[in-house]
Amino acid sequence: MEMTYTSAMYILAGVAAAALIAVIFLMKGRKYTKGKRSANNSYVKNLSQYKTLIFEYYLLKVMAVAGLVGMILASIVLVAKPIKVESDTKEIHNRDIMIGFDVSTSLDSVSVEMCEQLMDFVNDLKGERFGIVIFNGQGVLLVPLTDDYSYVLSELEHLKKSIEAGQDAMFYADLDELSGYRFAGTSSDRGSSLIGDGLATCLYSFTGFEEDPERARLIVLITDNDVLGDEIVTVPEACQLCAYKGVKVFGIAPYFVEQEQEFQESLELTGGKYYNTRNKDAIEDIVEDVKDTDVSVTYKTETTVNDVPEFYIGLLVASAVVFSFAVWRLRI
Repeated sequence: MEMTYTSAMYILAGVAAAALIAVIFLMKGRKYTKGKRSANNSYVKNLSQYKTLIFEYYLLKVMAVAGLVGMILASIVLVAKPIKVESDTKEIHNRDIMIGFDVSTSLDSVSVEMCEQLMDFVNDLKGERFGIVIFNGQGVLLVPLTDDYSYVLSELEHLKKSIEAGQDAMFYADLDELSGYRFAGTSSDRGSSLIGDGLATCLYSFTGFEEDPERARLIVLITDNDVLGDEIVTVPEACQLCAYKGVKVFGIAPYFVEQEQEFQESLELTGGKYYNTRNKDAIEDIVEDVKDTDVSVTYKTETTVNDVPEFYIGLLVASAVVFSFAVWRLRI
């Protein structure tokens, strides 16, 4: 149990006051001033009944004083609000997962389904931090790393609705605010589906490489690997960077993926794996494989402060009962 300095001073003052009251109470009434005086009463004082009554009288006085002091001290402690401070250190196993989503129109036939599968993927993993990068002609960090799962899921849902809304558009001019959402910031005059650049954006959207190099980090990359433009960084080069940084890349591609063998080899260079939607269990497989990857261990200490008035409430009630009984018997 802990208290503040001010609370402790209140208690000390209360102890002093209780002690003073006790002394005054015990000193009071040492001489009986009511009734008639009597002489030659030594015989009465030797009676066992008289001795019993005198013993009961002094016992009741002590009980009254103890009850009064108990009430005062319990009240002061309750006013001081006793607290209990507890610290609980938890060992947390977690990963940082960056989702890289190719929003180019070449994936439109499977993009909605991929969004839904990604939402299942996020729901199936607990304790991770997620981020989202969308890319086409260039990459955009849509969601920085966060453990706010509802926010991650809401952005995936918004992305899904944007893809659905824009599937009938023939030109950029036909896009409205919703359908154009996925293209905001991702267009570039260098081309589209610049997958290596998107993967590099995912990599450098992680934080704390120098401060926490042992932290587990991985990328889930969704693309058809159909590059249409001039990449600054190719997929093999981006995968080499990921391997150098210790970041594993797990790639998911549709059945019409381009240069599948080279794409798979690049991903496996990082220690990750390649999956194709030809396998209906691809998402389930990637969830299990992600769970099997190494995790970093962090320690989180949580401090809780709780009021602990129960004992002193009981003491106050018990003291009040004792005091009331003693005063009733003494007829004070």
